[in-house]
Amino acid sequence: MPEENLNATETEAQQQQEQQSQDADTKQYSEEEVANLMKALRSEREARKTYERQIKEKEQQLEKFAEINPEEYKKLQVDAARAAEIESRYGESIRAIEEKYGRQAAEAEMRAKELESRNREMQKRYVLEKVFNSAGGRTDAGDGVSFFDMFADQMSHRFRQEADGSLVVLDQQGDPILDSETGKRLTPEEFVASFKTHPVYGTFFKGVKGSGAGLNYGGTDANGAPIEDLSSLSRDELFLKAFG
Repeated sequence: MPEENLNATETEAQQQQEQQSQDADTKQYSEEEVANLMKALRSEREARKTYERQIKEKEQQLEKFAEINPEEYKKLQVDAARAAEIESRYGESIRAIEEKYGRQAAEAEMRAKELESRNREMQKRYVLEKVFNSAGGRTDAGDGVSFFDMFADQMSHRFRQEADGSLVVLDQQGDPILDSETGKRLTPEEFVASFKTHPVYGTFFKGVKGSGAGLNYGGTDANGAPIEDLSSLSRDELFLKAFG
């Protein structure tokens, strides 16, 4: 087959494919939808022609005005340039003001969030201190540091305060701790009281007749394990022993 006929055949095949593709696209729309689209397109074209005609008429009017009154035309051009410059400066000032107060608003929002977070933490510590005291926690302090302060610094992250103000005890993964026997959540009171037999944290609580711990108590805990007497240690030595 001659090469020209081959090319013609390929061109016809391509045109047929394009026509089929167009027909397929057209079939996706109903006749009414196609008619509405064509109407909208014609309306847009007419509106653009009208706008272009109005612009051309304005330009012609300005040209005639410049011929009739060139001085006034120049004055209008100067005024227009001055107005554009003022508008530009005004726009820059507005942007500068918006940026300035935008930064201030962002900083104020950040400070508000920090204060809110600090307030929530203070509320949680207040509730936790009540639990600590009710569990027999020692209320004395030295050098501005109390036993509760030391306890809260190490254990506050194990509690989450709910919307109603109550505390939930969390495990190391941040999930509520469940009582192995009842299947219910361990109460903050139970969790705090469990530290009374701890060899170090137990010193943060008042001694309880042979089953508790305290700085002036040396004996055994509730399980019969010996409790070390830490009464002679300083506050720094207690810290090192507990967290060193």
